[in-house]
Amino acid sequence: MKFILLGIVRLYWIIFPIHKRRPCVFEESCSNYIYRVTNEKGFFYGLSALKKRFHQCRPGYIIYKDEQNNSFELCLKDGSIITNEKISRTLLPPFNYHYTIKK
Repeated sequence: MKFILLGIVRLYWIIFPIHKRRPCVFEESCSNYIYRVTNEKGFFYGLSALKKRFHQCRPGYIIYKDEQNNSFELCLKDGSIITNEKISRTLLPPFNYHYTIKK
């Protein structure tokens, strides 16, 4: 079963190369995360990783800038907060998206 999920992720990489995908909000892309978790922990952990990322990685996020710490936070649509270290570098300065200053 593990190899089926890994094969599906590999097939996704072939069908949708990086330049055709929308930018991921996470530093480790969703497909790479699912592949790594499945490879390390097995099929059921891979499925739960897929479910978790599917619910988190949706449009509708807001980037907050913390002026005091000179860092950023990303608030996802489901209410999860992604810290500066886990936000994809493609979303951080220079900004292509609007962000809100956190006070």
